This record gives sequence, structure tokens and C-alpha cells, in this order.
Amino acid sequence: MYIMEDDLKLNEWQFSQRKNLPYDVKVRLTEQRIREWYYNWDGKVYVSFSGGLDSTLLLHLVRKVLGKDIPAVFCNTGLEFPEIVQFARSASKNGNYVELKPDMNFKKVIEMYGYPMISKETAAKVRKLRHGKLSPRYRNYLLNGDERGKGYRLALKWHFLLNAPFDISEKCCDVMKKKPFKKYAKETGRLPYIGTTQDESYIRERLYAKNGCNVYDGNTIKSTPIGFWKKQDVLRYVYENNIPFCPVYGEIVKENETYRLTGEQRTGCMFCGFGCHLEKEPNRFQRMGVSHQKQYEFCMKPVNQGGLGLGYVLGFIGIPYETWEQNGQLNLFNNI
Repeated sequence: MYIMEDDLKLNEWQFSQRKNLPYDVKVRLTEQRIREWYYNWDGKVYVSFSGGLDSTLLLHLVRKVLGKDIPAVFCNTGLEFPEIVQFARSASKNGNYVELKPDMNFKKVIEMYGYPMISKETAAKVRKLRHGKLSPRYRNYLLNGDERGKGYRLALKWHFLLNAPFDISEKCCDVMKKKPFKKYAKETGRLPYIGTTQDESYIRERLYAKNGCNVYDGNTIKSTPIGFWKKQDVLRYVYENNIPFCPVYGEIVKENETYRLTGEQRTGCMFCGFGCHLEKEPNRFQRMGVSHQKQYEFCMKPVNQGGLGLGYVLGFIGIPYETWEQNGQLNLFNNI
């Protein structure tokens, strides 16, 4: 077994130290964790490949360390940017590639569970409060907090969603991504490398701090060998190693030892509303209205007209989804 004691649990100073390691040390440590995972499972591993920048870097590292036989497994949910799908499939030119599809499409998911809006945590609380069989104590905890504090309660500003004429839910990712990957893992016996990084979210950051890179037991067995990398580390590695990446990100520009993308900063699912309320205009939907008009129209069109109905949902919540450019006025892209 290649389990490293520090990887099973990191205290606060260890986690802080690891995410601030020198860049070249981070690269070597990641390569070491990739090898440990591979040998622990006798090579029965795969790369969970989204076509995004982080997983592109991870796939490059895994193939550099272990060769081209490790499968790059992409789940085509139908929600990715068309450029992402095309780029993900290009991984087949340089090694083993597998493409999965979910059993349920996005329209069915939102009909059954609700729209992915605000955040996974908020959506889960709203779903539970609206449809869960909760004890009075737990319901009060979600609404108001209790002696344990108010940190986990539904924020007051989102209480209006409890009476919204539509549902919101965190279930989309479970149905359309996690389930197909779990099925693949069960059928093949392979365990995943996943390209999440330190900048992903507070919850993922805390999970990494708790578990380290490689989780060998429990409910979720996985390797996150770049889990302590920052976005600047990712951009630097891709830039310095001249790694091809999806054109939807534009280019990587280096300015005074700082790296930035000229296109989309994150990709993920095109129709996902998680975090959109925090974005400056033009937000992801406004940009989609200019860059991917066909997808935008399907996304915003009312459900009774064959669309997803997101225009109504965004408008109800107060998230802008039209640009002045769409209305024949000012191009907001000049303000990016």
C-alpha cells in the first residue's frame, strides 16, 4: 500500500503549507501521488476527463507519468460547450478514450428535481424544505439555526425560493455526471483521478484539507493529485508546457509573472446556474446569448414552447440574462 499518513488528514498548517509550496515541488508531489494511486490499484485507474483546463492538465500529467493506456473518460451530458465536446474527443488521438452518456437528459432532470440555481448547498436546503420528510427540529435548523449556530441555515435572502413557482435542486450533477461515472467504475473496477483544485470551492477545499490527495477507503474512493494547486499553478503549467486546450478559454497570457485567460474563465455545464448570481455582467448566460445563440434560445425559451424555461427562472430570481447588445445597443463584452 502506498498510503501516506499526511495524505489521510491534514491539519490547518499542513494544508496551508501544501497549497503554498513552490511550484516545482507541487509538480513533483503530484507526480508522486499519481504513481502511488496507480500502483496501489495495480493500474486499474482512469482519468475523469471533462475537457476543461484542470482535467486537461491532469490528463497530461497522468499520461506523462504512466503512459497513454490510462483511459480518459468523458461524460457527454449534452450540456457542455460544443467546443468542449470536440476537444474532449481529441484525447482519443493521443491515448485511450472512453465516452459516457447519462440515462436522463437535462430537461427530464429539471422536470423531476428542479433547476440548478444559486449553489449546491442552497439548492439542497430549498429542496429538503419543500419536499423532504423532515423532523420539526431539523426543519427549524434549516430555517433558523439552533444552539449549534446559524451557519448551516438557509440564508434569509433565499427564503422566497421556498414559494417559487418552480423547483431548484442540487440533483443534476448526481444524475448526469456522478451516476455514469459510478456505473463505469463498477463495470470496469477502475478508480478515478479527478482534476479538482484548491480554487474550486470552499467545500472541496475543506475536503482536500481533511483527506489529502488520495482517498483509499470510505464512500468516495478517489485521487485528486492537483487538489492543492491554485489557478495560477494550472495556468503556468499549461503555458510553460505548451499543452493544447479547448479554444473556448481563449489564450493564456503572461503579464508580470501572472497568467490570465482571454476567454471563458470556467466552462462546466452551459445551462448550470450555480454561482451565476455572483458574476459581473456580462454573466455566463449573457455571454452565451452572443457566442452560442442556438443554445441560448433553447435555454431561455419557455417550457411550453419546447425550451428549458431558464429565462423565467433567472428573471424571477433577479439574475440578468439579456445584454444590451442583444437589444441592439451596447456591447458589454468591452467591459470584460
